[in-house]
Parts: sequence; structure tokens; C-alpha cells
Amino acid sequence: MNVRAICEGQFTLPVAASVAAALFTPEGERRWAGPSWNPVYAIPEAVSDDSEPGTVFMTETDGTTAIWIVLERREDGIHYARITPGSIAGTISVTWAEAASPNESRITVSYDVTSIGPQGVAFVEELRTGYEPFLKSWRREIVDGLAGAESSSRT
Repeated sequence: MNVRAICEGQFTLPVAASVAAALFTPEGERRWAGPSWNPVYAIPEAVSDDSEPGTVFMTETDGTTAIWIVLERREDGIHYARITPGSIAGTISVTWAEAASPNESRITVSYDVTSIGPQGVAFVEELRTGYEPFLKSWRREIVDGLAGAESSSRT
């Protein structure tokens, strides 16, 4: 039987919301997600505006291809559809806002995912039970990526 999870959480980043916005586009995620995040665009020219609604790209993780579609881009967020055939389908939303100071942003990440097969059931259950550590890893990877970008810009 298929299952669905709706998960939402928040974390803060030590950058202005305008800087944070660029971190959650397909290309912006390359700055922090590591070499496993390698979007391949259905129309290669789409990389020039990778967050334009309607942009389609694929990523591969552990030999499984996920198809992503940018559904909406706003001043304060971006909304994706993600389909991994035979596994899951759902949406991911990321929003950003100024936090305690202008140089700090509050990030809200929402996943609404439904399994479409046995492999997907395991994914959805892992997401549901491990969502908080999952978001903590995002924050850590982003902060590490920002620190690496800062130090390489100084050299």
C-alpha cells in the first residue's frame, strides 16, 4: 500500500534572504549539495534561467533518476514537482524570509510526497521519521558551502 507524508521544517542561515534565494535554484544548489547534485536540463539553454517556471531537469541518486519541474518562483520562494518513476511523486517548496537581522534568513522547507511503489514507501517513511535531521544536514551543508565559497574568494 502506498503512503503519503507531508513534512515541514525551518532553519536559519547566516545570510540575507536575497542571498539565500539563490541557494535553492537547481544551479544554486550546486554550491552546497556536493557532486551528487548534478541537474541535467531537458532543454540545455534552460540553465540560463534555471528557476523559470516550467523548467524541467533530472538528477540521479544511487542509480535512480528523478524528474523535477519548477512549478512556481516567487520573491520569497520556489516550488518544485519531483517524480521518481516507480518510487515517489510530490512537491517541494522552499521559502525564505528575513530572520532576527537583515543578515540572517529563515528558511522553510515543505515536502509533500506520495509513494508509487514499494521502494517509494521506504523513502516516504524515512523522510517522515528523519525529517528534522535531514533539514539539519541541509543547513550544515549550506553553511559549509558558504564558508568554502568565502575562503576561495579570498585566495
